[in-house]
Amino acid sequence: MTRNQSTAVRNAAFAGVIIVPLIASLVYVLDVRTDWSRLSGSDEIVRSLLRFFPPNLSAIPGLIQPTIDTMLMAFMATLLIGVLVLPVIWMSALNVTPHPIFYYLGRGIIILSRSVHELIWALLFVVAVGLGPLPGILALAMRGIGFVAKVVAEEVEAIDLKPVEAIRATGASNLKVLILAVVPQVLPVYLGTLIFQWELDLRRAAVIGVVGAGGLGLAFHQSMIMMRWHDATAIVVILIFLVAIGEIISRWLRQRII
Repeated sequence: MTRNQSTAVRNAAFAGVIIVPLIASLVYVLDVRTDWSRLSGSDEIVRSLLRFFPPNLSAIPGLIQPTIDTMLMAFMATLLIGVLVLPVIWMSALNVTPHPIFYYLGRGIIILSRSVHELIWALLFVVAVGLGPLPGILALAMRGIGFVAKVVAEEVEAIDLKPVEAIRATGASNLKVLILAVVPQVLPVYLGTLIFQWELDLRRAAVIGVVGAGGLGLAFHQSMIMMRWHDATAIVVILIFLVAIGEIISRWLRQRII
């Protein structure tokens, strides 16, 4: 097979695997499953959007407490993740796990955490412990454990084994080998992933309040159901600034710590 023929085969394979399913999905969603006759006209859509402008900036002083709650939810959830994720990393890294049963248990926790959306976790914890920031913190922690554990566990599996073998040759226990040979190699990745997770938690904390988990999400939900459209837009403005500040802090921390 010539080079041109190989290129043609690869292009055809790409079209078959990517482009054809994409076009089929768009046709199904936009043509088969969408009732265009029920959509409002362009004038009505514009009028509906204009109801949200301008934002009611006078409502911002009353949103200070929900903003603080959102920031604290993200911070506390990240701290909780940093503690709870350690045994999950230990179990789910194949080269340090004490037994295959623990490995599959750790991987199962990762899959469970990553499979269930934070809104579902929030709903479960709202039912369990009631309304407020606490279910939001627990929901964010359960959602974030899987991501941090997966990233750091894969880094543990890729460590240089020479320091491990050297420390183990001195007769050190498994715990000492873990602390002296494994932790120093993966600590930058662990810290960097936690910082990134805090940035994600800051965004998620502003959303899960919609189901009663406190913070700006709850304030936004209340504004929407009470048809205070201008207040809802003011909350969106706060969220934009909050996420922007979070990205700046996250970048600064990664540069200073890692």
